Amino acid sequence: MSGERCILSRQWVPIPGGSCDVRMGTNAIASASKVLRDSVSKPHTCVIVVRESMDADVVDELERQAVDAGFACHVFVVEEPVGAVESIPRLAQRFAKARVTADDLCCAVGDVELMSLVSCVCGAWCSSMSVVGVPIDEPAFFEGVLVPQALDVGDTRGLFAVRASIRHALVDLGLMLRDSHDESSRYARALMVGAAMASSEKEFSELWDRAPEIMQDDEDVRGTQLVATAKARGKLAASTAVVVRCGLEYGHTFARAVAEIAPSLGPSALLGEGMRFCARLSVALGKLSVDDMLAQDELLDQLGVGMVTCDVNPTELLAALKREKGLRSHRTLWEMPLALGRVRLQTIESAMLEEHVRAWCAAHAQVNLGG
Repeated sequence: MSGERCILSRQWVPIPGGSCDVRMGTNAIASASKVLRDSVSKPHTCVIVVRESMDADVVDELERQAVDAGFACHVFVVEEPVGAVESIPRLAQRFAKARVTADDLCCAVGDVELMSLVSCVCGAWCSSMSVVGVPIDEPAFFEGVLVPQALDVGDTRGLFAVRASIRHALVDLGLMLRDSHDESSRYARALMVGAAMASSEKEFSELWDRAPEIMQDDEDVRGTQLVATAKARGKLAASTAVVVRCGLEYGHTFARAVAEIAPSLGPSALLGEGMRFCARLSVALGKLSVDDMLAQDELLDQLGVGMVTCDVNPTELLAALKREKGLRSHRTLWEMPLALGRVRLQTIESAMLEEHVRAWCAAHAQVNLGG
């Protein structure tokens, strides 16, 4: 997929302990050689880490770009399951066998799970080695490169936390941006709303203004919003205050709990429902205004993050919510929006939580929707 090189825009996005140098543009991979070369003091070995399902043309182009930059290349295909702790020693053993050192470079091209795994391994390899992340979709940029997802442990999702260690990102808009109807794109838009709700009223207003053009697949506007959301999420992750960092979890606890019971539902709708549920709880607590709750609802609707229809037993959902909280903390605190741009931890009485769970299950039951 070689082609004409493009002029890359450059942004520095905050991550814990530093920043990520983000180069962005259409057909950015055709300009990868300079990015790879600039990521180390001197080119030695570059290991390109991919999943088996990765497009061979993309891998071949990155390998060619790395060779042009003066690297000796190895391509490592990571075995499944990629997003689990079992993959850590397997990838580390590949590094050891290839005699990869802290002076070498890793180029990871792939999805959320691959980026999170690479961030984990490379952040610890020989204390730390340089990584260039090439995300293949928007969630891979938000939740893989910048704020890595926690890895799965056995059958339990997201327990093994990963520190962000990818300090260079090559964002190829032509490769990464999908049609607005694609599920990965919808999920990215849900993440955009979550980041805006946790960051500032200004971020929320700007996303509101861009929403129509985002849904029209305007590449320039989508690129602008990618950077805005990346910076918002990076600032949340880099905050020294736990009450601020909790904004990254906004809506996710509810989404994971519902997914446990109804695994066929899409992640975008689940996250959207998580944010709607938390907003309604916050209104009931007297924290969030009704107008702000409705503004979030309307923005989610504008961005195509739809509501789910499913038959969920409220007793099962309540138990799943409590399991989710108990897996990660002994403190039962919930991420609640207090205003547009402000998410904080709050305590919820059991009776109120149960009331809202029952109301949600009744409102979203398939038998109630007609048609």
